[in-house]
Amino acid sequence: MKIHIDKLSMIPVYEQIANGLRDLMYSGSLQDGDRIDSEPKMCMELGVSRGTVRKAIEVLIREGRLKKIQGKGTFVTNPDVAYPLNNQLFSFAETLDMQHINYSTQVIRQELLSANREIANSLNIPVGNDYLYLERVRSVNNEVLMLIENRINIDICPGIEKVNFNNISLFSKIEELGKRRIQFASSTYEALAVGMERGKILGLSPSAPILKMQQTVFMSQSEPIEYGSVWLKANKYFLTTTLQRR
Repeated sequence: MKIHIDKLSMIPVYEQIANGLRDLMYSGSLQDGDRIDSEPKMCMELGVSRGTVRKAIEVLIREGRLKKIQGKGTFVTNPDVAYPLNNQLFSFAETLDMQHINYSTQVIRQELLSANREIANSLNIPVGNDYLYLERVRSVNNEVLMLIENRINIDICPGIEKVNFNNISLFSKIEELGKRRIQFASSTYEALAVGMERGKILGLSPSAPILKMQQTVFMSQSEPIEYGSVWLKANKYFLTTTLQRR
């Protein structure tokens, strides 16, 4: 592996090593499943201490870009879950099912809250009215991939606050209790650092990159049913789309 180290730089050496490994991943020189050099070999090639190499590797493990397998070594792990951005609206659970990926969902928090101005405007309900706040994590192979924060208009689907949402699709339950189909959603995507609170839930350092989706789901043009935020591990999730040239 070719990693350049400048010991006169203000950037800590371990961070330079981590940056160099990231660049090798981004360029394709290191790909999903590749084993990186052993710590002793990297120490010898780079002329640094084992503690420095280990610190760099730990940074990338926390980001989810590397994983250690006992007795085998340290391996690259790249994004492996796709979310299609096409004309049809799917929930994240539905896209995992379509890719035949086994997953589990755990409810962290589920309670009725009083709507502030932002939530009231997004759900088209009066300020102070109750809405259902639902916070869940979704995991694949015992690794948390996403944090989901839903805010649901309980007037449109009465009784939804009583549902146990461990491994139950929110969209399906909304349609069942609302007795009609969801029509469309408006979504925005933003890349940012995950921060302390959500980083702790996702097992990431506060500065780790995250992909945030903000989405409002509608039963009809004037009936927003859900206003949600989905925090996706940037090293595990990627977006796909198909565009027609006219």
